[in-house]
Amino acid sequence: MIQRRHKGKKPDGSDWKIGLKNPLSDGNLGVLSISDCAVVTSGNYERYFIGEDGKRYGHIIDPATGHPTENELASVTVIAKNAKLCDGLSTALFVMGLENASDYWKKHQDFDMILIMENGEIHLTEGIKNNFSLSEESKNTKINVINL
Repeated sequence: MIQRRHKGKKPDGSDWKIGLKNPLSDGNLGVLSISDCAVVTSGNYERYFIGEDGKRYGHIIDPATGHPTENELASVTVIAKNAKLCDGLSTALFVMGLENASDYWKKHQDFDMILIMENGEIHLTEGIKNNFSLSEESKNTKINVINL
């Protein structure tokens, strides 16, 4: 889990710029411009092990199965005013997967999120779409906006 908390704006009055790591390769996927909120990312790309079967297993456990979560998500970033909310939601939404995470956001909307899929696509909520820009190396990545 990567956690950042930025209170207010930078001394020059501009937003904080946070690079989002690309969970599928080296480098940053893009930059998030934010102020006065928390940002937390969860994913299985840094903490994992390779089983005897040669398969990669992440550290985020699905409570329904007791096994490492297996869905098409590579990482989930949550942006909200409350860091504890971000922390809990980033892991829970990762376990939920794309469809259930999107449905959860549509019902609650007290946060925004960026979901990075194992196929490289990005799904982000409409409230954060204007605050996220792709890095030069990721400029051809497909972005899908989650709307109400």
